Amino acid sequence: MPLTDNQIERYSRQIIVPGVGGRAQERLLESCAAIVAEPADAANALAYLVGAGVGQIVMHPVGDRAPYAAIVERMRDLNPDVRVEIANHEMGTRCDLIFALVGAASVAEAAARLWNPPHTDAPGAPEARYGAAIVARLDLPGRIALMPAPLPCPLCAEIDLLGRLGTRAANSGVVLMFAVAEALKLLAGYAGQRLEGTLIEFDGYAARARGITRRRLGGGERSRCACEAAA
Repeated sequence: MPLTDNQIERYSRQIIVPGVGGRAQERLLESCAAIVAEPADAANALAYLVGAGVGQIVMHPVGDRAPYAAIVERMRDLNPDVRVEIANHEMGTRCDLIFALVGAASVAEAAARLWNPPHTDAPGAPEARYGAAIVARLDLPGRIALMPAPLPCPLCAEIDLLGRLGTRAANSGVVLMFAVAEALKLLAGYAGQRLEGTLIEFDGYAARARGITRRRLGGGERSRCACEAAA
């Protein structure tokens, strides 16, 4: 849907960024992102995603729902173009992006449940959930996995994205902000966005990137994952 005059004014600062423009902003407004994070991390990410105009955001609570409900209330007046809601059950519809900010073991467990697919051959099985994925590890040394396509997914990547956590990184705020920026570029279809699985690793505040492949079993056989059926 074309932007209104009010929306052009509201998002003018990002519309003028080279590689963004009005069409990318329209894609943001039409997009859906699912967030898995502890309340404080979810609130920090939401402030930017809502302000940027991501049309629908579904929060998957980790533990007590009350802090997430308070976050939703704070977001209601931030941007009338955006709908923020709390998932009642496991995600039933396919979002464009699953965005996990992993700062605690409970978040990793909740994120793993989202990527653990339903039995697609069962009667009435829901649509496959596999879209783009971003996993930001907020423990040392700080890593962000960008997966624009279903393969590999966070469950079958060569690196353990949802495994045991260490000490929270001193630069976790920078990692979170970097991850939010990458999420916005991916949802907007930004021309410079990476289209292959990429791992961004941090050394303090410096970052380097490398590709992500799928893990393999012994003897060179590739492990199987249900995300192959969704590709």
